Amino acid sequence: MTIDLQTLKCGECGSSVLKRTGLNEYTCEHCGSVTLVEDNVSDRLERVLDQVKNEAGRRLAAEEALKQKLLLRKIGIGVIAVLGVVLVGRIVGLFIGSGKPSPDARPAAVVAAVADRTIPPDGLKLGEPRQVLVGTGSSALPKLLVVARNETGKPLSRAGVRAIYYDGDSRLDERSEMLPVSVLQPGESAPALIDMPSGKNITRQELRVQKLAEPYSATEGPRMTFSRVRLVQQGERVRLVGRIANARTDGVMVGGIEVLATLYDDAGQVIGIGHGYGQANEIQPGAQTSVDVSIARFGRAAAIAAWDYRIGYSVVEASGARTPVLSADRVIRATGGPENFNPELRLGTDDLLAGDSERFDAKQLELLPLIDGRNNIQQRLFLTELVNRSADAIVLAPGGVISRFSGNKARGTTNISGLAYLYPGERFPIFLEPEDMEKLTETRIEWKPMRRAAMPGPRKPLEVRVTGTKAQTGSVLLNFSQRFIYKSVEVTGSVKNPGNGIVGKVRLWVSLRDRGGQLTGFKLVENLPAIAPGESVPFQVNVEQNGRDFASVTTLYQTE
Repeated sequence: MTIDLQTLKCGECGSSVLKRTGLNEYTCEHCGSVTLVEDNVSDRLERVLDQVKNEAGRRLAAEEALKQKLLLRKIGIGVIAVLGVVLVGRIVGLFIGSGKPSPDARPAAVVAAVADRTIPPDGLKLGEPRQVLVGTGSSALPKLLVVARNETGKPLSRAGVRAIYYDGDSRLDERSEMLPVSVLQPGESAPALIDMPSGKNITRQELRVQKLAEPYSATEGPRMTFSRVRLVQQGERVRLVGRIANARTDGVMVGGIEVLATLYDDAGQVIGIGHGYGQANEIQPGAQTSVDVSIARFGRAAAIAAWDYRIGYSVVEASGARTPVLSADRVIRATGGPENFNPELRLGTDDLLAGDSERFDAKQLELLPLIDGRNNIQQRLFLTELVNRSADAIVLAPGGVISRFSGNKARGTTNISGLAYLYPGERFPIFLEPEDMEKLTETRIEWKPMRRAAMPGPRKPLEVRVTGTKAQTGSVLLNFSQRFIYKSVEVTGSVKNPGNGIVGKVRLWVSLRDRGGQLTGFKLVENLPAIAPGESVPFQVNVEQNGRDFASVTTLYQTE
């Protein structure tokens, strides 16, 4: 839950009924969501909440007085109406002589009933619990996996399960966990991972369903599905990424987007759970947002054979209040495993969800032939460049993993990263430093999914000038016994901002080239200050020469 300190409304449901439930912990009494705040925020929030409580008390008293006044007025009107009916009846009786009013006759009482939201807990059926390890290696945590099914016939709000752990007849501890959905609809099942006490001998456990209740309010509506969704795996990490659009035709804004993803093995056993929220808090009609859910895996010996997801959401009223939407058959199931990618690739949500028209064709990227070189202690290295061969498309966040081989034996990898974009014709310099310096025979590259952008693109225009170069030699002492001599070039220049806005976070790559235009060394300059319109800043950098003697200098820059 997030708290707006100006309106004091819950970020999940829009309610302003907040209660302090612990040190710097606040709970929304409407939807039950919890948030933690910093000490200074907690102090200010407590003072404001006290003011709100006083004001709320005054308003409540005024509202109750008004309700009682209206109720008395309604009772008075009812009594007058009943007396009028009785009087008319008596008058009619006098005229037609037809009987007397019964002495037992009395006005009908009007009873105001308060809706009871509680539901008997035996309607939430719990499956057989299973102890699992969540995580990898020494960081894996023991959890109790329980699958709950709603057989109450009614929607359940924030249903929870409590586990009581025993060692024989000795009670050890207890833990509670909410199901990872705000509303569990009739007939739905949902898994929950309950914490287990560590370092204790647990021989059995008892499960109890906590108090059940319906949502304060709910409305029927269409189920929400992903317009595009992918299940991806990188090593042990599994993610569900998807794009959600507000496709409602009634002009209603939706919010509180939550997604529950579940993985299954070929026997139908649950082997992974993930829960996440939409990146946008609210979605206007026709707008969209994305979701990136990290899934906790367990039972890693079993392959993923199927998976499903469900999307919960609320309609957002003009007042800001949110009403959960109940949708039939909202669980979407798919068969098959995830798409596998190299664990070293940096896969962004937008990159994975890009449509055909948004994607950059990796065939338009070229990795130039390797250039043999030496570092400052005469160890072998290789230089290369990544070139955008497209005539008119900018590649956004280009990246990939270069695998190095000596014959058929892998010799490590080099990750291409750090660029926000690469314009047509530009060259990005790269170092390759193999583990076995003398035996690199082949390289293979795996590209990440990439997006494209049209010109002029996101980069702010700058004017980079190289004003001077000075060839130098230096030396380095290795292990206090062996001295190596190396060449370098001191490059000086300036960066000017010809635009109308301030440009910050400028990154500048300075490259040395030989007479044939091949790369012979480069260095990244990251300490440039922000540049105001019309101003320029100087730079000076010492670039090691790793290949043949330099003849010229080129630059590549990036702005954010």
